[in-house]
Amino acid sequence: MHVEKHNPVGDVVPAAIPKTARILMSRNEIATLCFKAARGAGMSWGHAEEAGQAAAWLALYGLDGPKSLAAHLQGAAGKSWQDVCPDVRPGLWETAAGTPLCPISLGATLCDFAALPDTPLANEGLETGPVSRPLLVLPFLSAVAEALEKPVRLSWPGGDIDLGPEGQISGATEALAKAETERLHIRTGTLVGETTRKPVMAPVGSETLEFLNALAMKTTVPPSDRSRAGAGGGTSDND
Repeated sequence: MHVEKHNPVGDVVPAAIPKTARILMSRNEIATLCFKAARGAGMSWGHAEEAGQAAAWLALYGLDGPKSLAAHLQGAAGKSWQDVCPDVRPGLWETAAGTPLCPISLGATLCDFAALPDTPLANEGLETGPVSRPLLVLPFLSAVAEALEKPVRLSWPGGDIDLGPEGQISGATEALAKAETERLHIRTGTLVGETTRKPVMAPVGSETLEFLNALAMKTTVPPSDRSRAGAGGGTSDND
């Protein structure tokens, strides 16, 4: 595997780096780039910030969060973000139109509702409609487990993942990373596995980085005649 160090000065992947290369980035670099990419894709400021932090959290634990976010943003292109937010109902959260849920919106809403006296994760838990790139929900469930001070279990047809209140993660994380769209079952329960993924920053694929950079560039303001005219000093400094 070809691994390059990321150049923090420029965001664009140099042409000389092979398409199969994987680039090492810091957690802050990933969070910042993914935030800008989410904003460029049309996410609200708050959800874009959550998206950046979620992708960076996953990368910290060796999971390709940036790739999952890039795939989600690509799949959601052209859709109204209101159409991919959860319609909150007892026992079942899904979009009003039955389209795949945005994992960022789902995760943020779970964090808002989890601490309520009648938390939707108690007893039989919560079922969801199809969720796009469900790996991105894990950081939010980890935060929920910490807030509730009890484990949270995520289940889907391909396996289970347990998240503990002290950052424990165990289960079929690699299988979830490959999932494109899945219906989820989320509930509080007993921590079955005690394995915690050791923080090992996952490198980012150059194609993923290129795609995210392209979205991030949409947040920049193109130069205008007025901005060009105002550039530089207003008076001459020649003596």
